[in-house]
Amino acid sequence: MAKTTITVKNGLFKPEIMSKELLRNLDPESVWMDCVNKDYEGEIKNVGDTVKINQPGNITVKTYVKGTPMVYESPQGLQDQLVIDQQKYFAFDIEDIDEVQANVTLVDKYFSRSRTAITLVKDSYIATKVWNGIDSGNIITAPAGGLDKDNIYGVFVKLRSALRWTNAIKQNGRGYDGKQPYAVVDPDVMGIILQTDQFTHATQVGDDTIRKGTVIRFAGFDIKESTNVTIDTTTPTHKIIAGTTEGFTYADQIAKTRTLEDKDDFVAHCAGLYLFGGLAAQPKALAGIETALA
Repeated sequence: MAKTTITVKNGLFKPEIMSKELLRNLDPESVWMDCVNKDYEGEIKNVGDTVKINQPGNITVKTYVKGTPMVYESPQGLQDQLVIDQQKYFAFDIEDIDEVQANVTLVDKYFSRSRTAITLVKDSYIATKVWNGIDSGNIITAPAGGLDKDNIYGVFVKLRSALRWTNAIKQNGRGYDGKQPYAVVDPDVMGIILQTDQFTHATQVGDDTIRKGTVIRFAGFDIKESTNVTIDTTTPTHKIIAGTTEGFTYADQIAKTRTLEDKDDFVAHCAGLYLFGGLAAQPKALAGIETALA
């Protein structure tokens, strides 16, 4: 005979509490959440929902001639659609529901494991989408012989120049979002940055960063370290992705969570559905390089 299940009506595993706890802690766990915008997230309830992003058309500046009528143009903007096309779920059992509901520390550990799993999935997704969305003119040529501590600063200067030429970065060195441009690197590339003269000679900054893990600023970029930057171990090649938050738009939602209690063996079955999607809304606000290490 099939076991009967009922929805848990009380306790720490109430679905709405579970959902809020996961959402509250997802963004701080994610490296890439500092590198994207969520300006167009809107109302997301189901996979397949779309967010419309309107891009304004260009305006032409003309020479004014007295006595000559002015010509008014009708700029033709573009409309992109951010599609929520990703749906992932997590599901796990908790034995002895009465004991677990009394143990807040254990409950937090399950929340933490769920957050970590979701963060890894969405960070990998964003990294791939951002890389594929970079404007082709902003892909920098890799240095001959590979990346090392002597040429890496020059590589970052070229990344900055690419973003400056496309006006993604203003004269003050910041993006139009008012923030410092970012660059995401893998641990091997971070290791090279930590060895450069430009970094180590700024002794106070260098020592504090190595000791305390504070944010590194290098060649005008806030450097972020992630294990979710693809490394092709066959070649091998390492990707460095740079840009401003205007470059990539992201939207997500914990759509559903539920908890069912098995009356026969007192097991709680917990599950959640996570929806998300992203779009390189402004490819010229992104730049990158794929390179081997020396």
